[in-house]
Amino acid sequence: MSAIDNLTTSFMKFPGIGTRQAKRFVYFLLAQDPLFLEQISHELAELQTTIAQCSSCFRFYPRQNGGNLCNICIGDHDGTTLLVVEKDTDFESVRRSGSYAGKYFILGGTIPVLEPNPDSRIRIKELTNRIKEGAKEGLSEVILALSANPEGDFTREYVAKNLAPLVKKLSVTLTTLGRGLSTGSELEYSDSETLKYALKNRS
Repeated sequence: MSAIDNLTTSFMKFPGIGTRQAKRFVYFLLAQDPLFLEQISHELAELQTTIAQCSSCFRFYPRQNGGNLCNICIGDHDGTTLLVVEKDTDFESVRRSGSYAGKYFILGGTIPVLEPNPDSRIRIKELTNRIKEGAKEGLSEVILALSANPEGDFTREYVAKNLAPLVKKLSVTLTTLGRGLSTGSELEYSDSETLKYALKNRS
């Protein structure tokens, strides 16, 4: 395979990118100034050296001086609530909305309806441990903030079922977003007002 084919294959691993679009990316890069390509290469390399993954909430954040926790996990944010979202872009959408001031947990994805091994697709064990630790520090509510589509609904039901015995034992309330989110919508693309309504009317 040529370098074009190899890079096309790599781009196809990106979410929602097919063969045609991946190849367009490759030819776009080939048509650019060499300095642009050097800049892209430098920025990709920087991701590994300047970005870390929080050991508590699992979101990616700018690496700081020592430690393995992000600024939200070590900050004075409300520790009585824990908002569980699918991915980092969902976290960013909620942050932009200004409708939530507590802690977060990145679940790492959703579960396809026919997935034979659901635990391999999400951080259910890590979430369980996070809730146990949070309960020691005053955690009283876990909010499942997942997309309002079939995979999101299936994942929410699976997580709720797995957490039910634990949250009951710890006297932690388990809630889900209100239906300010229309059916079929992804949290990442929801506007601020919709997110505020969904959070306000969680149940």
